[in-house]
Amino acid sequence: MEEDQKEKQIHEVIDKSTRNPAIPKLYANGFITATGHGDFLIVLQQNSIPVATLNLSYTVAKTLTLKLGGALKDLENKTGNVIMVTNDVDVALINDKKRGNNEAE
Repeated sequence: MEEDQKEKQIHEVIDKSTRNPAIPKLYANGFITATGHGDFLIVLQQNSIPVATLNLSYTVAKTLTLKLGGALKDLENKTGNVIMVTNDVDVALINDKKRGNNEAE
């Protein structure tokens, strides 16, 4: 029962935060990270342009990493697709360009 209540609270927070116009909505398709003495700094980017900074304590950063990793693995298992990381996309695009496929240009 306690787990159901926690799940309900999480859904309520998500619903309220996505509907509240006072809470910033961010989208990023890139990022830069830096490690400080007491936390991590993440610079969120859209098309290589910084749009926000986020500081996370080490504990929260590790917890977020585990939660996101679990959610991504669950999505991959459900869909049967492996989601590429940006480094893999970069390598594929560089290799494609080397082969002379320049459709994006």
